[in-house]
Amino acid sequence: MEFSKNKWGLPVNPQNQAMNEASQLQILKQEIEKCKGRYNLMSKDKDDLFRAKLEFEDLTAKYNAQIQMYQRNSEANKSGTTIQDLNMQEKLNEEEKKIENVIKQQNTVKEKLTKLREQKTMLERQVKVSSCMPEKKWVFAGQETEKIKQEVKFDVKPKIQYPIKGGCALITFDDVKVASKILEMGYHKIELGECSINIEAHPVKLPTVEEIEIQTKVCKYRVLVSDVPKFLPTDQLLDKLELHFSKFKNNGGEVDNIEFLEDSGNVVIKFVDCGVAENLTNTEFHRVTFRGCDKTAILRVSPFINGEIVHIKVNEVISKKSVLLTGIPDILDEEQLKDFLEIHFQKLRNGGGEVDAITYVPQGKSALAWFETD
Repeated sequence: MEFSKNKWGLPVNPQNQAMNEASQLQILKQEIEKCKGRYNLMSKDKDDLFRAKLEFEDLTAKYNAQIQMYQRNSEANKSGTTIQDLNMQEKLNEEEKKIENVIKQQNTVKEKLTKLREQKTMLERQVKVSSCMPEKKWVFAGQETEKIKQEVKFDVKPKIQYPIKGGCALITFDDVKVASKILEMGYHKIELGECSINIEAHPVKLPTVEEIEIQTKVCKYRVLVSDVPKFLPTDQLLDKLELHFSKFKNNGGEVDNIEFLEDSGNVVIKFVDCGVAENLTNTEFHRVTFRGCDKTAILRVSPFINGEIVHIKVNEVISKKSVLLTGIPDILDEEQLKDFLEIHFQKLRNGGGEVDAITYVPQGKSALAWFETD
């Protein structure tokens, strides 16, 4: 019986060897089974991991989609907020402009109100002035009319200055028809004894005021003194008044100028400082003692009103009775030539009539003729 040897060269029993090989095979099977179990577990873990990976990828995709959606919504909200902010800013700007316009209108209204108040004050003062102006004494002259009208009129008779150049004559007839006929004839031949002259007739165009607007205001430096006595010469009267109204105790001040108005008998006093005139007019009546003549008078001191023409409209009116004669040569004495003209235009055969007035201005001279309402 032969024995095999092991790796160390020792003899081995075949029966033991077979048992060992069977044991080893059993062990290998067990190891293989264990490896299969591990493999199955690893395959299962692999499948679980793969499914987990897929689920994670799905969740990641969902989360990415949600993130993108949130980002889009955020941008949209941000854009909407920006547009709303811009709209709100525009509205705020519009409201600020409206507020500025309201403030400007308010300032304009305040300025107009201030001006109206100033005008009201000025008008009230002018009303006060008109109430304390020097009084005029009116008497009935004995003339009356049957026509009764519920109105008050002031009759103003204007005086118009009409310039006459040299070599011209101005003639006025009693009859309007005569003047009209002389103008229609145009040229006239005037016999002067041995010679004659040719002259031309023209209508007399007079400038008249059709509309006039006068703006008045109270002078801050002048006063009007009325009810002035007449027991002193003008020079002495002015000296006494200047002395009285220059004293501070009489509410006066330094006098710049004093003037006597011949047409009304009143006196105008101008002061150097502003405010003196107002102080004096606040009292209105002043007792003035004229030293030297031992007389006392109560004078009325009123505000002085300045008038300024702010609008005037001038028109022309043709004199119906007067005619201007031009082209008269200087060949005779002034009085002789005037007489020849008057005689010529008084004769009916020359188209003339009764002469009311005539004036002649020789060449090289000039004159002014005064026209009044007829």
